[in-house]
Amino acid sequence: MQRPSRFQRAPILLAATVAVLLAACGTSTNTTPAWTFTPGGTQAAVAATAQPSTPTAVPTIVPTSEPTVLPFTPGTKDAPRVVELTADDLLNFTPGVVQAAVGETVTFKIHNLGKAVHEFMIGPLTDAFADTEGTPEVADIGPDQVGELTFTFDGTGPFAFACHAPGHFEHGMAGYIQLVGPGAPTVGTKENPRVVWVNMDDTLMFMPDSIAVARGETIRFVLTNSGTAVHEFQVGPADKVAADQVDGVVVLEADELDAGSTHVVDYTFDGDGPYAYACHEPGHYEAGMKGVINLE
Repeated sequence: MQRPSRFQRAPILLAATVAVLLAACGTSTNTTPAWTFTPGGTQAAVAATAQPSTPTAVPTIVPTSEPTVLPFTPGTKDAPRVVELTADDLLNFTPGVVQAAVGETVTFKIHNLGKAVHEFMIGPLTDAFADTEGTPEVADIGPDQVGELTFTFDGTGPFAFACHAPGHFEHGMAGYIQLVGPGAPTVGTKENPRVVWVNMDDTLMFMPDSIAVARGETIRFVLTNSGTAVHEFQVGPADKVAADQVDGVVVLEADELDAGSTHVVDYTFDGDGPYAYACHEPGHYEAGMKGVINLE
């Protein structure tokens, strides 16, 4: 079957990868953002002033009835846990997903590696993405400055963070919180999907390459490209994914995943499977860039 061009697949991409962002903040796709800093030029030119750090591996927490051992000691209001992020001229936060325990207090330190001025807003996803007044934020983080903000994760989320300097959020400058441990949702719903972080790099591998999912569960795949090669992420029935049959309904896709960027795809596993995910950039699938979904 002839694979649609990227231009023919544009409506699918909008529905699959940006719907969550646009719906949350009410952004119109006809609105041209007024950039404070235009991302672009060659990767090498931007990298000269902004080198995103390699994301720290985030362990995937799978559905289980057993107590989960946290990979960190939760912070308290008297002794917050420190999480360091970077912001850069590619309009990315690195890492784009952060784990937190329900009820813990975290101090975020955001180092601006580039020349653009950024801000950092964090809170409930709908508020953070809509730039709701009163949502905790630190603004005017200038070149080589470090912004600092302390936040307590009360409730079960979903939580997220974003930069609302003009045009930055519209470009995709946002990130997600993966709640883990006691009290965190163990099975995702359409209203509150379970966050699963998937990393990809120049080894042409997904990390992890196997994900456990409950039948009927909704997963929010948070996708980070920590390499330099451009990738994509398809998820759906295994046979259709293998055949690169993206339709925006049964098989969803996030395309054009550039270096350092973070994207998101929500998917509900309401069929019998088997399910899989893959990258069909030229040569990537053939090199083994694929993963399996284990229904439990």
